Amino acid sequence: MTRNRGTMFFACGILLASFGCTAKNVDFSTIQKPARAAELSAFDVFVGEWDWDAEVVNAVDADKKWSGTAQWSWILDDRCLHGSMSAKSAHAEFEAAGVWSWHPKNGKYIWWMFNNWGYPQQGTAKYDADTKHWTMPFKSVGLDGTTSHGLYTLTVVNHDKIDWTLTEWADVLHTVKKYEMQGAYVRRR
Repeated sequence: MTRNRGTMFFACGILLASFGCTAKNVDFSTIQKPARAAELSAFDVFVGEWDWDAEVVNAVDADKKWSGTAQWSWILDDRCLHGSMSAKSAHAEFEAAGVWSWHPKNGKYIWWMFNNWGYPQQGTAKYDADTKHWTMPFKSVGLDGTTSHGLYTLTVVNHDKIDWTLTEWADVLHTVKKYEMQGAYVRRR
């Protein structure tokens, strides 16, 4: 049986080689950088430096209040929004950095964040231009070290204030809530 399997792999290899498995020559002079996606302009309001405060709805008294800073700026020819933030409560703190962008082939907003605890978040986003509201579902490793399924919402109140909520669940069906936060970003002057 081993001999038959070896013969079969050898025959397949010869067959593939006869069809030409080598890559074609690429002429980079025919490849052009695409125009910047118009959808990226929806991120413009985030650019700048921010302070934020939030409350965890289901936390123990001392850890109900969180605060921090955030900063967003354009990178990579204004095609990716890079952000960094700090977060602190009475008994925990972390820093995070991430990138938001537009996927030109899938036609959707995408984002990633990583924190200094080594935990990632990744998700997609939908933007409603009429209400200036973002909906950002994600999957992550939560601060407790277990898998989380979450949802950020952000509403641009005006150029200097963004209201937001964050809810994380232990399961994909959102039946076991880990925690819920609500807060606001206020632009630094």
